[in-house]
Amino acid sequence: MKNTIEKDNTVCVLGLGYVGLTLATVLSDVGFVIFGVDKNKQVVDSLKIGKSHFYEKGLEELLSKILINDTPPIFDYKINSQKASIYIITVGTPIIKSTNEPNLDYVINASVDIGKILKKGDLVILRSTTRNIVLPILEKTSGLKINTDFDLAFCPERTVEGKALTELKELPQIIGGFNERSIQRASDFFNKFTNEVINVGELESAEMILNPNFLPSK
Repeated sequence: MKNTIEKDNTVCVLGLGYVGLTLATVLSDVGFVIFGVDKNKQVVDSLKIGKSHFYEKGLEELLSKILINDTPPIFDYKINSQKASIYIITVGTPIIKSTNEPNLDYVINASVDIGKILKKGDLVILRSTTRNIVLPILEKTSGLKINTDFDLAFCPERTVEGKALTELKELPQIIGGFNERSIQRASDFFNKFTNEVINVGELESAEMILNPNFLPSK
């Protein structure tokens, strides 16, 4: 697969809740071309006029700023065949009360949507789950193969409410990937707006390290 690291400036964020929206606004602010997708049309319509559906310190001010940039983010309630090279899944996994198990419907649907437009050279980044759910769907829906056609990384979200916009830039970002190229691409991507990235190797290793107290020593 041709090296596409230098082209990784166009990003599609799927899921514009707390995790996705804060990430999308920070990415847009530092110069990425952003496509933000959420199935809730009311949320999308609100974002288009600079109104967030939840409160986070500084978020609406940042939204107002990026919406008048030369390349403002594009918000939509369905995924289109955008020219993105990076797709980030930030949809929620709410707990089912009757079973106490996570509801993976949103993750599954997002994976199918990406698979329909995934092309050779793309990178998919997960913020909430791993290869066992997403990878088979991506390969089956797209007809492409991991390693030879596209890359996959898991980079868990670790920000806390009230500090997300700051912590996205200041907290070390944990990186796990399917292969070395996936890790390198994800590291290069996050290094454009974070102070430090920590390579923990495999996808599952990144999923296990969600608490800063468990970060590997330098």
